[in-house]
Parts: sequence; structure tokens; C-alpha cells
Amino acid sequence: CAGALALLLAAAVTLGIAGCTKVSNIAAPANPSPQVQALLDRVAIENLYADYYANFGGDDSNFARYYTTDGVLDVNGLVAKGADAITAMYVQSSGGEDTPRPSKDPKAPPVGKFHMMITNMKVDVHGDSATIDLFWDSLGASSVVGEPRVTEYGREHSELVKQDGKWLIQHRAVTSYGGMPKSLLKSYVVR
Repeated sequence: CAGALALLLAAAVTLGIAGCTKVSNIAAPANPSPQVQALLDRVAIENLYADYYANFGGDDSNFARYYTTDGVLDVNGLVAKGADAITAMYVQSSGGEDTPRPSKDPKAPPVGKFHMMITNMKVDVHGDSATIDLFWDSLGASSVVGEPRVTEYGREHSELVKQDGKWLIQHRAVTSYGGMPKSLLKSYVVR
């Protein structure tokens, strides 16, 4: 236990957490120990996932930038391989690029927001490869005065690789456990 505490303290000092609010602006030590490097990699992977999940519900469908060039996205048995196919899957899931947005009644309350939450994240780093397991929930409300609700939930298992010092998703398997659109039943596979 004392060794683990010392390692965490060393990592905190190395990362400069005591006085900083944004770890991504801190230069990594020149020759970190394997334990400190694993912690640095874990932080980078957690930041990658925070950025990835923050894009859901927005206008940016360029999720392919988080994947290797031959990356695979498997959502309930629908599989996309490569940047173009991954981007197309996200565009299709949002209704398509040309989907008209409904006109808003100027007297109506502001539209609610949609967010994704990730929990129970477990990251295992093995040198230049890693795995991540987590649960996800989508939350939304029709308006800011509407009742918030969980719209879908499930789990994810992904394999990542470090290329040119940057962590990227090589294979991402997503499985819905509730709230999945009925149209996906024909391809549904629990991963």
C-alpha cells in the first residue's frame, strides 16, 4: 500500500497536478518510469474518451479522427471499417446531413440538451496498446423545462493503440442494453 501511495504521489508531482487545471498542457518527463508512463497513457486515453463522448449530440460527425486509419466501429452488430465508413455511420445515425431541423416556436421554452455519460471506466495499458471497458448512458430532455430521462444505455469494449505518440481507437464494440432503436434489432449482437 505504501508503494502504491508513493507511486501516486510521484505521478502527481511529475504531472504537476498540484497547481494545474489542465494536464494536457504539461510536458511529460523526458524518461518516465514504466509506472509513470502507464499513468500518463491512462490520462491521455481518458481525455480521448472525454473528447469523443462530448461530440455526441453536436454538429460534428468527424468521429473518425479518433480511430486508426483501419479502425473498426461495431455498434450492435452494424460494422464500419475505416474513416469514411465510420463517418457515414455517424451521419446516418443522426438522420443524415440533409435532415431539416424542425422550426421552433418562438414562445416555446429553449430546447433541451442531449449528453452522453460514461461510468465504471476501466483502462488497461500494455505498452503501446490498451483496452477500455465502460458503461454509457444517453440523457436528454425535449426542453429545458422537460423531464430529463435516460434515452439509451449499454456497454463498450474497445482496443486502442498508440501511433506516433497519440492514442487511437483500433476496434470499438458498442452494445445497447435498453432504449436501442427498433430498426437495429435485425443486426443486434451482444458483444
